[in-house]
Parts: sequence; C-alpha cells; structure tokens
Amino acid sequence: MKKANSLIILLLSLTIFINNSSTYIIADHLDIYDGEINLRGTIINGTDPDIIYEYEIILMSTQNSSTELIEIDSKITSSDFEFSKINIDESFTYFLMITHQEIPTIVFLEEIDDQYKVDIVVYDRVLTPKDISIIDYSIMIPHLSPESDVVSILGLISFENIGNKTFYADLSDPNLSGLNLLRFSLPENFENLSVDSDLPPGNVMQIPTGFALSNPVPPGQHQILYSYSMPRNTSSINYTIRLPFGAKKFKLLAPEKTDINKNEILTNELTEVDEKIYEVLSGNNLKNGDVINIQINKIATPSFYDKFLSFVNKNSLSVVIGTSSATILLILIFLSIYRNAEVNNKDKGEEDELIEKILKLDKRFKNKQIEEEEYIILRNSYKKRIKGKI
Repeated sequence: MKKANSLIILLLSLTIFINNSSTYIIADHLDIYDGEINLRGTIINGTDPDIIYEYEIILMSTQNSSTELIEIDSKITSSDFEFSKINIDESFTYFLMITHQEIPTIVFLEEIDDQYKVDIVVYDRVLTPKDISIIDYSIMIPHLSPESDVVSILGLISFENIGNKTFYADLSDPNLSGLNLLRFSLPENFENLSVDSDLPPGNVMQIPTGFALSNPVPPGQHQILYSYSMPRNTSSINYTIRLPFGAKKFKLLAPEKTDINKNEILTNELTEVDEKIYEVLSGNNLKNGDVINIQINKIATPSFYDKFLSFVNKNSLSVVIGTSSATILLILIFLSIYRNAEVNNKDKGEEDELIEKILKLDKRFKNKQIEEEEYIILRNSYKKRIKGKI
C-alpha cells in the first residue's frame, strides 16, 4: 500500500468538511459489504458520454484516528472498474477518488446503495464562469441585539451552472483576472468574513470589492452562505453590489424604520420574518454587469423598552430577587418615615407647650408675679428642654 501525496490529503480533508459530514465515517455503515469490499461500476463523462478518456480511479482509506491517507488499490480505465476481495478494517474509512482535468471527484463507500452498480459522473473543465447564473441573491441585516452594538450581516446566494462542464478557474495563470472568478460584493470595512457552501473544496479569497471563491462549480444548482460584521457602533452602510452574473431575484432586508435611500431599480415593502418586521428592497431579472447602489443612512436600533425587556428576560431571577428586596426596602423606608413623622409631631407638640410656658413665665415676671431668681431658673430649664428637641 502507498501513502497518498499531500495534495490528495488536502483535497480529501476539505471535501469531508464541505460535505458537512462527520470527519470519521465508522465502518459499521458498510454492513452491505459483509466485511469485504467488492465493487463494480462505471465512470460516466457527464459533459460528453461519447468521448473516451482514460481515468485513474483509486480506492483509498484513512484511519479514523489519523489524517494519513492510504492508497489501497488503483485502476486505469476508460469506463468500467472493479475492486474485489479487500478486507474491511472497522477502524478505517474507505472512498473512491477520480481526478479528471485536475478536478477531484470523491465517493465514500458508505454512500453507495448498490456495490455492484456504482455510477460515478465526472465533467470536463471550463476556465471561465460563462455559464454561471444567479437564481436568488439575498442580504439580511438582522435586528440588532439589545446587548450588542455590532452589526452582523448574512448573505445567501443560490446559483446554477447551466452548462455541462465544471467551472474551475486556473489560479496558476498569471493573466487571471477577477472576471474569471466566482466573486461577490461586500461593503468597505467589513470584518470577520465566514463563507460556507455545498461546492467541492476550494479557497476564499478577499478581493478589493468583496470576496471570491476558487472552488470547482459542477453543473447544477448550488448555494453559498456567508456572514460578516461591521466595526462597532456602525450606523450607516454604503453598498455597491456588482452583479457580474446578474440575478433573477435580488433582495436586501433591514430592520423596520431603517433609513434607506430609495433605489430606482428596486421596490420597497415591509415583510415579517420570525415575528419581526423588515424593510425589503427587491428587484427581479437583473442583467449581467448591473450595479446596485444602496445607501443605508441609519440602521434601526433597539428602543430603551426593548433593551429593558431583554435585560429582564435574561436576568429574570435576579430581577425578581432584586425587585423583592427593593419592595422590602421601600416598606422599611416608609415605616421609618412614618415613625419619624409621629415622633416629630409629638416633639412639635411638646415644643409648642414649652414655648407657651416661657411666654407665660415672661408675662408673670413682667407683672412681678414671680421672683427674678425663680424666673431665670425656670426659663433656662424650658429653653434647655426646647434645645433637646431640636
């Protein structure tokens, strides 16, 4: 058995990731093989079945706890192939691989329904994206989270290769330009770009107007899902959306009450998504090379009530405890004020009574009804009692 080269390792690892399957496929899924690999099948050229090519088809495996690929057997054929009497090790994953015009096609054995009738379709290569057509180009600015001031943006692009060849740009060509790449627009200053798709493995490349993909694009429909964010506290976005492949449908969704400049080729309406209202700019049958300019002047932000409600929902237990404590505290404060008021009223009554006694004492002294010494002692006593109340 031979060890596969590093290029094949890269291709397989990326394919497993893009297919969104488990990195390690347990051999228990190969029950139909009854412990032994026996395969018969045909390689079909989907571009032109009448053209005869020589293909190399390789049966390979990888141990479930390792990234090392092992070549078990290979065949050179123009059509039919067969592998027989190969023992299955439960700790390995098995797959077939054909590389035609530098484009890999990989089939895992656990995906095969009939081991004696395996049809593998390959396509010729085309270097330009002339047959790429956008079905639906959607951009969504979700409602901002009350806990965050970061604008996150989602994009979903459904497109189709309407030809009969796999588009695969030649990245080794020194004259390669952006016109020969699968490319999409992003606003300036974007951050944290993440791209996923159902395409065979490839790379994401940042270009001045957005991003491009180097992935092969076989005939048929495909999807690209991407997301990115804008710098903190971004409130406005200037979109220049280039459509080199046109778009049968285009739409941009932004939170209700977002201030958006009207665009002459797009219509504006409101729609509900997940119980939230969005402004929608949409257009149909946009031509190859069209450019859409959208100026978002101010993105709608959560109100104070929304932020408060979010805080309550997120901290409901703390709020309940805090509210109960606050209620108890208010009651205690009220009782304290009430008691102080009662004491003050009582003190006020005693103070008035003492003042009245002083006035009467002064009158008696003036009328010589009391001796001076007694007058001074009593008056000072009343005054001290009044000061004690203050």
